[in-house]
Amino acid sequence: MKSFLAIAETGSLEQASQKLRVSSTTVFRHIHALEKETGARLFDRVRGDYQLTEAGADMLHPARQIMNSFDAINLNISGRDVSPSGLVRITAPTSFSYFLLPDCFARFRAEHPDIQLELLTSNQEFNMTQRYADIAIRVASHPPEHLVGREVRKISWAIYGTSDDVATDDLNFLLQQNFIGACGTLRSHPVFTWLEKCHRGKIHQQSDDLIAMAQLALSGCGFACLPTDLAIPGLKRITVLKDIAPNRLWVLTHPDLRHIERIKLTMRWIANTLKNEPKLSTPDIHTA
Repeated sequence: MKSFLAIAETGSLEQASQKLRVSSTTVFRHIHALEKETGARLFDRVRGDYQLTEAGADMLHPARQIMNSFDAINLNISGRDVSPSGLVRITAPTSFSYFLLPDCFARFRAEHPDIQLELLTSNQEFNMTQRYADIAIRVASHPPEHLVGREVRKISWAIYGTSDDVATDDLNFLLQQNFIGACGTLRSHPVFTWLEKCHRGKIHQQSDDLIAMAQLALSGCGFACLPTDLAIPGLKRITVLKDIAPNRLWVLTHPDLRHIERIKLTMRWIANTLKNEPKLSTPDIHTA
């Protein structure tokens, strides 16, 4: 319809293509498809110019009405996109969803009551690729190429135990104690390959889930190697594993969503909050 109106207004295929910023071939293809759809020739070509046929002239007024309606829709939607209101869907790992984001969301709600947040607790990539979520909080070495955003901070690994355990940097002593090991795909993570290589005792408990490891450590089953976002209430940080590469925390979105005001505002707020979250800091020993 845009191609039809552009040719009707300019009388030229070339000028119509320049106006629409597409190729002449594209405009010609659009007109051919429209004529096939309507079953009528819409233009006559006279000395190189395109002139409306009777059918084309009859179509001109309703075509303009249709485009005016689309312009009104675009204006309405654009107005919504620049307004900080509406629904924002966020996907995040279980550890963040359980232990960090609830307080974050409560503070966000107090400041931005017109934005509704929907939390999808998952690490699965389909949440973003199929557009089930607007924002992804991800722990990864590098973000997926189809998403944009920024690295918020690094998250260190540490050894955790119960509140009765003594904090120490003596790894030789610690590696003689009971530890909770990894199984399944988690076993291949560098921190657990290091643990299996260096641990001198027998690992009696294993899990393929970090939250389960944290709960096992809390129950006194042994020390656990965990990232600081898993420092659940009751766990005590025994020592930071400085030789283990930290996790990288990202806040990401789709390239075509990053300029929408509610998405942009929510991303910035969450990124700044997690960047300054004291529970993710490592300098001091954390006790719940």
